[in-house]
Amino acid sequence: MGKKILILISAIMMFFALSYANENQDFACQDKGKKNVVTKKRISKRYKTKEEKFEAAKRYYEQGAYLSATQLFEELYPLYVAEPEGDTILFLFADSYMKNNDFLMAAYHFKDYVKRYPLSPNVEQASFLAAKCYYLNSPDYNVDQTDSKMAIESLQIFVNTYPTGKYVEQSNAMIDTLRNKLAKKDFSVGQMYYNTENYKAAQICLENLLKDYPESSYTEEALFYLVKNSQKYAQNSVESKKLERYQMVIDYTNKLRAKNDQSKFLPEAERIAADALKKRNKLLNN
Repeated sequence: MGKKILILISAIMMFFALSYANENQDFACQDKGKKNVVTKKRISKRYKTKEEKFEAAKRYYEQGAYLSATQLFEELYPLYVAEPEGDTILFLFADSYMKNNDFLMAAYHFKDYVKRYPLSPNVEQASFLAAKCYYLNSPDYNVDQTDSKMAIESLQIFVNTYPTGKYVEQSNAMIDTLRNKLAKKDFSVGQMYYNTENYKAAQICLENLLKDYPESSYTEEALFYLVKNSQKYAQNSVESKKLERYQMVIDYTNKLRAKNDQSKFLPEAERIAADALKKRNKLLNN
């Protein structure tokens, strides 16, 4: 009889040990960015009540097991949608996606949160995080920039909505970063056109850069390339266009000087402009 009791006690202890190990294994395997190896069935059926599941979801979130957290929050939200906890669940649901670098899903759910809880004290933060998710999803400058433009639009809407909010400074900094990335994209295209001797396309591209992003970190170099490009463009033009295009060399050099009279590009630009001035004057005298 005593032997049976010992076996029973050992079995119970092993059951609890395995349960504890399984839950901790869930946390261990849920490092941010790694594949979720915990099945839905295994997570969901462990908790008998919605309250247990809610506490578990928060533990997963706090431990960084964001994939498991999103699964439980998704199941919980319909159960709490009419209760105060619904606010917290939907916010943490969106934030779990964000912390797991699934930025488009996070943005979608933060925007949904703003629509569902417009009077919540967290609505400003949710609006900011939705816009920030688009910013974080912005790709490198050398690929299509549709997502970057969407991020700028979202951040600008946020700034317009909360002009005195605590996230405005961060939002404006992100807008500047994105606009500089778009300027870099345009500059690289203009530079490519110049290097392949497509001077008309280079002129258009670089002039548009200055018009769209006049305060970018590429402004000085773009002006310098316009000096060089205008010179080449003039030399390869028909006679009737040369006068106008040599004048452009001089004009862009003056703009570069006005922008920064200590620019490292200015000495070379002035040398090119001096040559353009001689050729322009020669055309005028003929």
